[in-house]
Amino acid sequence: MAAAVVVAIGSCSSAATGSSPAAGSTAAAGAAAGAPIVVGALGSFTGAGGSSTASGEVMLEDWVQATNAIGGINGHPVKAIILDDQNNPSTAISNARQLVDQDHVIAVLDLSEDQEPTWAAVVDKAGVPVIGQAESTVFGTDPNFYPTGTTVVPLIWGELKAASLKHVTGLAAFYCAEIASCSQTVPLVTAVGASVGVKLKYSAKVSSSAPNYTAQCLGAKSAGASGATAVVAGQVGLLLAESCATQGFKPVWVTTGGEMTTPWLAQPAVNGAVGNVQDVPWFDNSIPATQFMQASIKKYSPSLLNSSSFGANATQAWAAAVVFGAVAKSGGIGPNSTSAQLIAALHQVSNNNFGGVTPPLTYTSGKAATVPCSFVVGISNGSWTEPVGLKTICQPAA
Repeated sequence: MAAAVVVAIGSCSSAATGSSPAAGSTAAAGAAAGAPIVVGALGSFTGAGGSSTASGEVMLEDWVQATNAIGGINGHPVKAIILDDQNNPSTAISNARQLVDQDHVIAVLDLSEDQEPTWAAVVDKAGVPVIGQAESTVFGTDPNFYPTGTTVVPLIWGELKAASLKHVTGLAAFYCAEIASCSQTVPLVTAVGASVGVKLKYSAKVSSSAPNYTAQCLGAKSAGASGATAVVAGQVGLLLAESCATQGFKPVWVTTGGEMTTPWLAQPAVNGAVGNVQDVPWFDNSIPATQFMQASIKKYSPSLLNSSSFGANATQAWAAAVVFGAVAKSGGIGPNSTSAQLIAALHQVSNNNFGGVTPPLTYTSGKAATVPCSFVVGISNGSWTEPVGLKTICQPAA
């Protein structure tokens, strides 16, 4: 599935507390017009994991309309070619080749569900930078991938740090059977858990098509786990929690990335859940950057607010677009600019949180970027919470 839309963004700040791109008072008035800047987006909006990731496509389209309406990048609109890989590796590779060879995009916004290793070589060879979410270990190891949120190891550290805030000391880790990279959670929890006082007590694979999860739940209960994490699509996580509650296993549910979505608010089994997310929480409305985001959703896709897929993946998509647009503006990017020129502008980013949309980001030429900080979110009595506000928790340097 492919969709083509037109996008743009407004102003940029080089300071860590800079004003929100696209929301600032300096944004150009009126809709952008003329030749577009072409950017691609690779995502997993259907298939395994789609119940968590589908909101990313909608959010990117919202960003498209909202930012083009206020003038675009340096006076130009941006055409975004959005392709769905359906969580299929061969489709992911084909999509990447289309964006590079056929569409000649200046950059790729990454909304993928761990498919990055399959197509990284395609964009690397072409010198097309990848800007976006960081759920794959390609982010943090490949200098051509520019994470706009927490990279993998610090993300797991942040999840466990969030768990420790709820006094969890023993954790059960459930991970999806459909995506190979889900199993990475187990060794990562073991490796970083000791630093925050959380020990892995039990781990098990779960399938989205399983009739129940009785065996896994009883195994975790017998192991004495007081907390549980589920690296699965949001809906599967709820079925797992419900199954465990039926078996008398009622841990503090701990999560990261895109697992928590709107339906979690209505499931008593996950009340009290806590976790961390790579970018500003999708429900926040406390700062200009998120107020602009929320206003854009209400204007262009109000149904998303109650969608079963609305969660952290939504703001991961928004953050990728914000960073791209802000950097493109600061770098003077136009319709005839090259990927190399955009990369040069990316390397000017230093300790920038893009108005609070992202953790502090720094990109250095020739060096793979890591992002050690994340935001904390939770659920209390059917409402989203921000246990430490918009402060980020950051893994100490090794």
